Amino acid sequence: MNGHLNFEEGWKVLEQGIVRCSKILECTSTRPTVAEYMNYYDCSYRMAVQKQDYCREMYNGFKTTLADCVRAMVLPHLMHKKNDCFFRELLKMWSNYGIMVRCVTGFFSYLDRCYVEQYKLPSLSDAAATSFFGPVFSYFGDEVRTALLTMIRQERDGNNMDSGFLDVMHGICRSEVKTLMQNAVLQDTYDYYSMRSSEWIVHYSLPDYLAKVQESMEKETNRMAYYLNISSDESFDLCLQAVNAPLMETYDSYASEKQIGGQLLLQTYKTVEEELLDRCGSLTLGGRSGSNSLD
Repeated sequence: MNGHLNFEEGWKVLEQGIVRCSKILECTSTRPTVAEYMNYYDCSYRMAVQKQDYCREMYNGFKTTLADCVRAMVLPHLMHKKNDCFFRELLKMWSNYGIMVRCVTGFFSYLDRCYVEQYKLPSLSDAAATSFFGPVFSYFGDEVRTALLTMIRQERDGNNMDSGFLDVMHGICRSEVKTLMQNAVLQDTYDYYSMRSSEWIVHYSLPDYLAKVQESMEKETNRMAYYLNISSDESFDLCLQAVNAPLMETYDSYASEKQIGGQLLLQTYKTVEEELLDRCGSLTLGGRSGSNSLD
């Protein structure tokens, strides 16, 4: 093809490549041949560097076409599934989607390196995560949240975490639905420690109760940083809301009810609070880092 390549003509070629790769979702197709791959790449490159470029149109078309593929080929597989069966199917489709996306983003690698970087847009991999989890959350948001929150509760209570949990969780955290999942985790954590506080306040002395607050803050700061793929500082701030707040509300209420002397209460609280802040200030993730299926 010589001369100017209009968007309709070029996008028809690229869309065919995306649809070809989408068959990977159902394991009904192999990857494009080298010749096909180079044809898709050349088409994308020309549309990006010619005088009248179509970078914005390709970027938007990439996201929209992937989302259409997810609606047509992923959502039907999630229908009528619950709990563990739902999560197993979601994990399988997300894993297959990762293979598909690594193939498709290769066609648009020039777009990712130049246009995306220049305009500070989400990378193609991050945009692809949104194209997957956006439709999934629109139709199955409750099922996703229930499955993941159940796993977090089970791990918190001492059970082993499912090996696929981080793949799905970190994929969500790369997408635009991250805030929805983060809010769900925070609310569930708040509810968990509200319940625990009622048990602990009658089983422990006040100093021991505050020690449990400290221990919980440390564990949850590490846990949230690891699961939500955020820094320890961000995680600590979230845990002040979701862990420290409900535990200390119960503590303050109990102390007020029992009319414990203010000076003794303040001294007990300040002593443990200083230890908590000192220890949480040096928290690390223990060298752990979650892999992401789109990298």
